[in-house]
Amino acid sequence: MKIDLHLHSSYSPDSSISPEELIAYAKKAGLDAVAVTDHNTLKGCDRIREIAQGSLVVVSGCELSTSEGHLLCIGLREEIIPGTGMKDAMDMARGQGAVAIPSHPFRTGTGCGRRVLERIRPSLIEGINGRNLQRKNKLALDFAIKHGMKCTGGSDAHSPPEIGRAYTVVDAHSEDDVISVLLKGECRPEGRGQGIAGSGATLKKIVVEYFRRGGHI
Repeated sequence: MKIDLHLHSSYSPDSSISPEELIAYAKKAGLDAVAVTDHNTLKGCDRIREIAQGSLVVVSGCELSTSEGHLLCIGLREEIIPGTGMKDAMDMARGQGAVAIPSHPFRTGTGCGRRVLERIRPSLIEGINGRNLQRKNKLALDFAIKHGMKCTGGSDAHSPPEIGRAYTVVDAHSEDDVISVLLKGECRPEGRGQGIAGSGATLKKIVVEYFRRGGHI
């Protein structure tokens, strides 16, 4: 199964992807499944699952803004308060049976960075992010290899054409299967990041969102 584990719909204030577009472009990209990871909310998950009508596996989740960087919570059922510490947020997510994955860990501003990773020692990190520069993804992949961690991939799409640029390969057929194999670390990242021009546009968006939200992206 090819699943994009990092997608933002219009339920995220910085994404232009409608629920209908998310499903249509995911199919166009050849994906078998998507994880809905809007910023700090689960509100879009049920709507997107309803639109998919079983044509794609839809996994609930969110991208949480912790006090130390972004955290993908895959399989989350109840929202966690933004600004929670990374380790505490991971424990809360796991307490719900969800998978906690630090997002784009080496991205300036919203990644948790090397020191936090070394302290919290996650079993999974996002190794290939579709909006990262390739060198930022390489830092994550190299760190994971050095520390015995597994990696996931996700597009981090905020516009329809970005969907499926990066994804995760798993042996799964349902939402429960996806959670189970991720918890075991049975996955591999595929896809690519973006070039300098695209990354510059992404950085501008990140900075605008950072100040618009009063310091939380």
